[in-house]
Amino acid sequence: MATCSAAGKPTTNAAGPAWGTKQYILAAIAVTVTVSTVAIVTSVVLSPARVDFSVTAASAAKVQGPMLVLNFTLHAANPSRRAGVEYRSVMARLKLYSPSHATAAWVQTEVHHAMPLLQPPASSRSLRVSAFFEIAGFGAARRAPPMTVVVLAQVRFKVGLAYSRPYGVEVSCQPVDFFSTAAAATRTRCAA
Repeated sequence: MATCSAAGKPTTNAAGPAWGTKQYILAAIAVTVTVSTVAIVTSVVLSPARVDFSVTAASAAKVQGPMLVLNFTLHAANPSRRAGVEYRSVMARLKLYSPSHATAAWVQTEVHHAMPLLQPPASSRSLRVSAFFEIAGFGAARRAPPMTVVVLAQVRFKVGLAYSRPYGVEVSCQPVDFFSTAAAATRTRCAA
């Protein structure tokens, strides 16, 4: 039933739409801005932290005949004060360049640490690494030239209870002379 207002115009009791087109557009914009803000904050919080690798305590020891074992310590420093690092795997390879043969050879190493390894924020970890190496073919000096250490790691970063997606990290260290007496006390930095 229609009634008349004080001005004499008919009114109805049926409720019309609560929102008009403008309100729907403003609500859609507000939702879009909110979702974008949450996504940006999440990506900043879970962005990869910096991990610094270095090599120390490099040495070579004769095992048997022309076989040597090359040992070194791989240091992983996490300078971030907010993000921890979870190492799912860490591998190191030695790249040997032979100028006489103008070729490069790879020596696979063994990392002596159980994975996964969780590294808290603002801390460092040391991993012992070794590789068997045959010195034959390097002449009477029985000494290989310095070798480049290449580190490959699969990591995730942890902020609070949240983990980032997995990241592949590959860094290359300056050549390390495993046969030098000073190598044991030298720290060789690695860079991406």
